[in-house]
Amino acid sequence: MDSYISCCWLVLYLFFGGGSTVTIQGYVGDVVTLTCKYDARHYGTLSVCWGRGHIPNSGCGNEVLRTEGVKVTHRASVRYNLQGDLRAGDVSLTITQAQVKDSGLYGCRVDIPGWFNDQKHHLALVIKSAPETTPEPWIPRESTTVGYTKAPETTPEPWIPRESTTVGYTKEQTTTMQTTMGLSVPPDPPRVAIREISARSISVWWNAGFDGNTPITGFHLECKSQSDSWVDGVRGSNILPWKRETAVNDLRPFYTYNIRMFTKNDMGLSKPSNELTITTKEAAPDGRPQDVKLEALSSHSIRVTWRAPELSLQNGLIRGYQLRYGEYSPQERLPVRVVHLMDGSESFTMNSLQEATKYSVTLHTINRAGLGPSSQELVCSTLTNDDQQHMTTTQATTALQTEHSTSTIATTTSSTETWLLVTDSPTQGQRVDDFSTTRALSNSTTDPALSKKEQSGHLVAILVPVLVLGLLVVMAIIWQFRRTTLKKGNWKILWKNNDNLSYGDSEPAL
Repeated sequence: MDSYISCCWLVLYLFFGGGSTVTIQGYVGDVVTLTCKYDARHYGTLSVCWGRGHIPNSGCGNEVLRTEGVKVTHRASVRYNLQGDLRAGDVSLTITQAQVKDSGLYGCRVDIPGWFNDQKHHLALVIKSAPETTPEPWIPRESTTVGYTKAPETTPEPWIPRESTTVGYTKEQTTTMQTTMGLSVPPDPPRVAIREISARSISVWWNAGFDGNTPITGFHLECKSQSDSWVDGVRGSNILPWKRETAVNDLRPFYTYNIRMFTKNDMGLSKPSNELTITTKEAAPDGRPQDVKLEALSSHSIRVTWRAPELSLQNGLIRGYQLRYGEYSPQERLPVRVVHLMDGSESFTMNSLQEATKYSVTLHTINRAGLGPSSQELVCSTLTNDDQQHMTTTQATTALQTEHSTSTIATTTSSTETWLLVTDSPTQGQRVDDFSTTRALSNSTTDPALSKKEQSGHLVAILVPVLVLGLLVVMAIIWQFRRTTLKKGNWKILWKNNDNLSYGDSEPAL
């Protein structure tokens, strides 16, 4: 009966246990690695746990380490590390400063979605004490005792100097020798790579190198502007030893930075890692257009001039400007016209405006990320015909008087009085992808006489149909009047029959 139960237990263990057991041997002070991998390309990054002993039906018994994706959520000791590429599915357990008490059975469980899909690995670790070396017994080459023959003299081989004490060993073998000997040295530098780049932050990840036979106590990350040196203007941050990913925040958009990292243990800092050069992405401008000015040129045109925002607030390359203008009314919201100026100019002339009419103007900066904040709304009025004629007469005298007249128009006349107002504007950061209205509007002045001809043409196009319709109505009234005057009596109709005329309500019988 006992043998039957043992056989059943063995069958169940082999069915649910998840594979054979691999034995790994090492010595005290070594760095040992228990291999465990899964197909991350197929499943993506999964949760993994390491435990001592057989793997139970769920989780890991006597758990020593657990991950959620690429993040380590539990660690029983700082000597337990995951130094493989977690995103590639390498979740091998590395134990530093191995001890005899580390010997035993270890289990790796990969949580694959679904029933009975978990991947399980069992590995047996055997840690032995460092072997003691026994010196060979000394054997005399010659003997002065009678009865022994003299050993023949041998010519020693000539000594050939070595170029280096490590000739014949690769870097990996040298590191293995240091590991086996248990020497404590500063760690190797980590290998840093870019994870994600945004407008105001950079995310990096790294792989830790050889720990120097001493547990890693942390990492130190440095970030600086590309124009600064590693002595001045450096931002530093300390990172916990089990982390393999971090983010550098509060950066400037569209700005170039350098990043490097160090590994720390009790023996000191490692050499600097590889240096990353990263440019952050663009963001919507934070600055408003500067020195926005309005100037009434005539009774039908106003010129707008401005300067670009401060360079530190542009957050990218300026692609153009969005200008919004329309008739001004403090009581109601009137339609506005939107112009996208993508030719790099910093001036625009609004044409075909109404005479002696106030217009409001706002301006936005555009880059690849979207719209910047709106400038303060300015209001300017077009000139009257009398003001325009007076300005033309004044300009015809001398250049000095022309300059004085222009200054007077821009500052003292009531037709160019300016107010600062607060109105609704497009949301900052709004994308601007349709610039079709740019071609529809011209950035050049037009002759007021041509504007009058255009207005006269519109007036004729409206009056002609009205006159034709009125003429038709008059003709209909006259026809009805003539028809009623040919009747006699009360609404009797004139009938013609056999050349005889008669009146009546109906046609006479033949």
